[in-house]
Amino acid sequence: MKKIIISNNKRIGWAEPIFIIAEAGSNHDGNFEQAKKLIDIAAEAKADAVKFQLFKANKIYPKNCGKIPGPQGKIDLYDFFKKIELPKKWLPLLKKYSENKGLIFIVAPFDEKSADELGKNNLDVYKIASPEITHLPLIRHIAKKQKPIILSTGFSKLGEIEEAIETICKENNKKIILMHCVSSYPAPLKDFNLESIKTLKTIFQTPVGISDHSLSPVIIPRLAVVLGASIIEKHFTLNKKLPGPDHHYALNPKELKLMVKEARKAEKWSEKEKKKFLNNPSYLKILGNGQKSIAPSEKEIYPRDKRSIFVIKDLKKGEKLNKQNVDILRAERNLKPGIHPRYFDLILGKKITSPVKKNTGLQWGYLLN
Repeated sequence: MKKIIISNNKRIGWAEPIFIIAEAGSNHDGNFEQAKKLIDIAAEAKADAVKFQLFKANKIYPKNCGKIPGPQGKIDLYDFFKKIELPKKWLPLLKKYSENKGLIFIVAPFDEKSADELGKNNLDVYKIASPEITHLPLIRHIAKKQKPIILSTGFSKLGEIEEAIETICKENNKKIILMHCVSSYPAPLKDFNLESIKTLKTIFQTPVGISDHSLSPVIIPRLAVVLGASIIEKHFTLNKKLPGPDHHYALNPKELKLMVKEARKAEKWSEKEKKKFLNNPSYLKILGNGQKSIAPSEKEIYPRDKRSIFVIKDLKKGEKLNKQNVDILRAERNLKPGIHPRYFDLILGKKITSPVKKNTGLQWGYLLN
């Protein structure tokens, strides 16, 4: 099994120490001092890295994508994401602050311009979130930078994972780490199918980690370590009661510290201790059958949260498609998804055969007589 060097000669892979990413995500809530506090917490917990997200709301969602349930009522998704965009001027400041605390600074970009901003700030590794696994133009753009890529595989089928990996490899970049993930928030323990860690390692011959959205600070991390995961990633927050979609299932500071402690302890167990731990009957459902598939809790969002091609400006009959009037976005709850992003280059320059309103998923019928 190959090993990947991601930063400062830090190796990820078989027989290497577990690499722990404290996922701050967007839990800074648009507040720079809060972002720094999150970094402090990650350092105090002795994580290896802290991770944020860099996005623009209009490069993820159409404005009319709708509302989603939140712990304090429904949230207008587009408006909320707009409020918590991480300003690019924060990047060098947060990177320096993280490195001074002994942490590797990781950011997940959600569009090509955001990925380029990370390049300008000399980030050593790129994380691609689960919903972007079908955003092949973005994956190709990142792969060309020849940096290691951590690729999450939540609500993905094997064919989709294979296509994403092939897209990266075609750019002569083979520095890939996969993350098994259940993309529901919070993720039920019975849906984890953790034996998929072994499946992904066997099929793709690359290091595999776990991105854990469960409520427990220790159950999934310990099991993942015993099953051979190379990375553990878990969301954390200052306070679970803060507004926003990611705080309620994230770990509080004490839980994050406990998670790191228990994961480190588990990797030091003997093979006999690991076997005994796995033989606990209460873990059978969590371990699953190892067949990588869409988990029951993911089925509702599977067709809606993946990227597809959207019309972003009102179009008249006969207008040609270009990068100014179409984009690759998420449909979310209210909208019908469009054509798969793999066809983005193919549809450019094609004429629309009937009027199409903006924020509409592009369908083949709009291009055919």
